[in-house]
Amino acid sequence: MSGEVSTLTVAMVSVSDTAGGAEAHTVALGQGLRQRGHHVLLYGRCPGWTEHGLDQREIALGPKWSRRTMAAGVLRVPVERHRTRRIADASVYHLQFKREQVALTGPLSRRAPVVWTEHGRWLGGPAGRLLLAGYARAAGNVSRVVCVSAAVADDLAPVIGRDKLVVVPNAIDIARYAAPPAAARAALRERLLPSRFHERRVAILAARLHPAKRHDRAIAAALASGSVLVVVGDGPDRTRLERLCAGNADVHFTGRRDDVPDLLAAADLYLYCGAETDGTPTSVLEAAAAGLPIVAFHGDPGTELVPHCGGLLITEPAELTRGRAAALGDQRGSGVAYVERRHGRKSWLDAYEQIFRKGSR
Repeated sequence: MSGEVSTLTVAMVSVSDTAGGAEAHTVALGQGLRQRGHHVLLYGRCPGWTEHGLDQREIALGPKWSRRTMAAGVLRVPVERHRTRRIADASVYHLQFKREQVALTGPLSRRAPVVWTEHGRWLGGPAGRLLLAGYARAAGNVSRVVCVSAAVADDLAPVIGRDKLVVVPNAIDIARYAAPPAAARAALRERLLPSRFHERRVAILAARLHPAKRHDRAIAAALASGSVLVVVGDGPDRTRLERLCAGNADVHFTGRRDDVPDLLAAADLYLYCGAETDGTPTSVLEAAAAGLPIVAFHGDPGTELVPHCGGLLITEPAELTRGRAAALGDQRGSGVAYVERRHGRKSWLDAYEQIFRKGSR
């Protein structure tokens, strides 16, 4: 089709029951495209999608592929390919998880261009090797692959080729976050935090609690620095982490919360731990936009953001001493301008809209 399509019909095919960064990305993209007048429909499931009034259709795909579910998932591929007949015609199809990419790209690409988003580094071990051949074959039918960081693109270049790869860094809604003055922060602490935390240095992490992220490092670092720690979020590792703390009064678990921007604004520093497959962590961007200096661990994905956002890279938790934690106060607010300039939603949506327009038919 020649010329520019004024209104796009974007069909997203994605099945996940986990509220993580990729799912938040999906919801934000759907919201943003709809606000710009495009038609967006999700086939599958995504936490937060219907809660924001976005349209959804169920097509009975199995669970998202993981090391645990992949073997059974591969056996379901012929049936799931058949179910793509339930997906309506669209200007472009958007896929972001390995099962949808490997199993469904072929049949969907015969109807319209397919765009993938890659959120993280390539999966290691036997599971990663098992996926690689099927992934490479499916990539022959993809129009564009959006990578959330240059490191993700470097992983994929030998498999896909640079000509199909484009880097679009993750973005956040800057308007939701702020670095408040001291009086406002004190009021937030009084309202949101346990009273025993009000006069202490407050570290925070807000993430899905998954064993691969090794959040026990954040707990150890906070305690080594004499800080109290607020752990925001839920996930399969929460029980272990709570047991590790053994009722320590300096660690407070909130569970999943909808007021994360206020909790970040009430804190003094952010502790980031990443899994080996993470891409660009939105948690770091959100914390920096809220004015927090970032403490992260050497070797974790996404730590290239820390020099831009203000903060400190450490190797072991014990390296976050009381003195180093206190000195981080001088870096408060230093990442706000960087996040606003490089990771705002407008330029992010502009990039996706352009990619979808170029591929649409």
